[in-house]
Amino acid sequence: MSTVVFHPLGGGLLPCLGLVAHLSRHGPVYGVRALGLEEGEEPDIRIPDMADRYAEAVAALPACPDMFVGWSLGGLLAFETARRLPGGHIPDLVLVDSSPAPLGKEPEVYGGIRRQVLSEAAAHMDADALARTERTVDAHLEARTRYRAEGRHPGRTLLITCTGSDDPQQALRWSPHLADVSVRSLDTDHFGVLRAPHLRQLSVQIQEFTGTRGNGRIRRHAPAAEPCRAVTAPVR
Repeated sequence: MSTVVFHPLGGGLLPCLGLVAHLSRHGPVYGVRALGLEEGEEPDIRIPDMADRYAEAVAALPACPDMFVGWSLGGLLAFETARRLPGGHIPDLVLVDSSPAPLGKEPEVYGGIRRQVLSEAAAHMDADALARTERTVDAHLEARTRYRAEGRHPGRTLLITCTGSDDPQQALRWSPHLADVSVRSLDTDHFGVLRAPHLRQLSVQIQEFTGTRGNGRIRRHAPAAEPCRAVTAPVR
């Protein structure tokens, strides 16, 4: 099984590396990062623009992926990219604490998310990289305020919510847009879901979901033959 992991708000894949390690036991994993993190790149301020570019990147992979995974903003990107794939390919979706509700600009919400993301990034970056990340975070926050989900994913979806989520209604909000959705929950907050001990529980829920692909029967997967590879947008 091959998987594509989409970046969260801020554009990098570092928060997802623990999850990637679990996913890579079952097949190749590709990571999509955002524009804006390298010198000379301009970050996108519209989710549809990101999804258009990412669909082209995914279509250029050696084979069509079986599953798209996205946490936070990454879930919206997984949903929108899946809708744009050529040839009618329909991957499974795994959306991790990802709400399609438009983000308001209330300081306690908007500012709180911004501070949290940048404080986590600051521990791993020099000043120049952090400045580019800050600009990308601001662009993605702007994209979230503009976003309105449209259309419907006709394939299977696993939605994993958190009890400490900022949007406890996300399953209801997704329901018009997902044809075949299973909802699971983890007792943690938005950032804790990708950390121990909840990361292990998250990976088990995903494995159970992927194990039922195809005729409702459990599939056993061979270990991954390839490491995680990053797919930038555009592909280089």
